[in-house]
Amino acid sequence: MKNNSEQACPAGLRPSGGNGGKTPPCPFLAVCEHGTREAGGVSVDLCQVQRGQPLFEAGDEFHGVYLLHSGAFKNLAVLKGQEEQVVDFRLPGDVLGMAAMGSGRYPFTAQALEASTLCRVNVPVGGQQCLHPDLIVTMSRQLQRIQWASVMLRTQNAEQRVIHFLLDVARSMHPDSRQPGEMRLPMSRKDIANYLGVAVETVSRALHRLQDEGLLTTSGRKLKFHDRRGLAQRLAGTEPVVYS
Repeated sequence: MKNNSEQACPAGLRPSGGNGGKTPPCPFLAVCEHGTREAGGVSVDLCQVQRGQPLFEAGDEFHGVYLLHSGAFKNLAVLKGQEEQVVDFRLPGDVLGMAAMGSGRYPFTAQALEASTLCRVNVPVGGQQCLHPDLIVTMSRQLQRIQWASVMLRTQNAEQRVIHFLLDVARSMHPDSRQPGEMRLPMSRKDIANYLGVAVETVSRALHRLQDEGLLTTSGRKLKFHDRRGLAQRLAGTEPVVYS
């Protein structure tokens, strides 16, 4: 994807017409939803990406960091002689593209899992000093979650990885609810398995086992929690210590 500085959004993206009245997880949404605006000394603009399209591809020149308002993305690493590897997923409230701020090129491809709306923050390469305080807070929380996810992948068994992943996605998709009852997963079981480092059949067996035990039910990508406490108990001894 090539960046075009004369457009409000990079090539392949288009300005969004609004947020549909939803409460924005992105602190810049109210500023930029009607076009390019200034916020904290940097310009921001609102863009949309359709399902299956890349926001940027590995190797593309840096053209800003993006805060995801709605939708979902997966970051993909291109490995020599191998299939693409799912690095992680980005959900509403997350930041995309910050890994390119130092090198000037995006190391991963960010592909939309569904129609998505984002705010692009136009910071220069190496321009960390231009970052808005709200963006720094968002990036810090995201980095902490990514680091803990790395720990979990090394210490949990396959079933625990699936449970931890589902609970983490639920918290990200429903940040204002302590007990989200239902959700629709934006990613496929194949992508989940790729990310967790297990076989697709392992993910399916774990979900079926949890369903048989009455902890949750699944129908396609729809998931309903019946016993979140029971699920959390399966993670006993593997969850992070929270310091407040």
